[in-house]
Amino acid sequence: MLKFEGYRLGENDELVEIDAAEQHRAAATMMAQQCRHSIDIVSRDLDPSIYDTPEFVDATRRLVLTGQRPRVRIIVFNPSLIAHRGHRLVDAASQLTTFYDLRKAGDEHKHFNGSLFIADTTGYIHRLSAERFEGKLNFSDKRQARLFEDEFEEMWAKASPDINLRRLSL
Repeated sequence: MLKFEGYRLGENDELVEIDAAEQHRAAATMMAQQCRHSIDIVSRDLDPSIYDTPEFVDATRRLVLTGQRPRVRIIVFNPSLIAHRGHRLVDAASQLTTFYDLRKAGDEHKHFNGSLFIADTTGYIHRLSAERFEGKLNFSDKRQARLFEDEFEEMWAKASPDINLRRLSL
């Protein structure tokens, strides 16, 4: 199993294939810990095994409190499920609403079944299927990260606030 301790955001330009939640969690946490500006996430149900961990939430909290013009944007598809079970990242967002923004994906993207994590428009983790943890990541591929960022921006423009996420933010 890959640990990613030696990987640096913006430095290690190596395409890495992953196939387990532990690998995705380790890479996302490492990238979030090294982020200086932004994290963008697209996830059907905000993958609890990845994003609902103390280490990941602490990394995003550190980013928004110490980063340069920091922001964390999240697009989800199942906000009622997230509201029902609770989520540490959503709790953090409710405490620091200036820096976190959560939205429900628009109807135009309801068939999107992948998962995206983009760090500082430099590193990324991409899975084609939300149900499986097979995917690819790179800590320093600005060209591909920009393409994923463009896809994220298109989805973001059509996403909207959701009552379930608002209720959690109160």
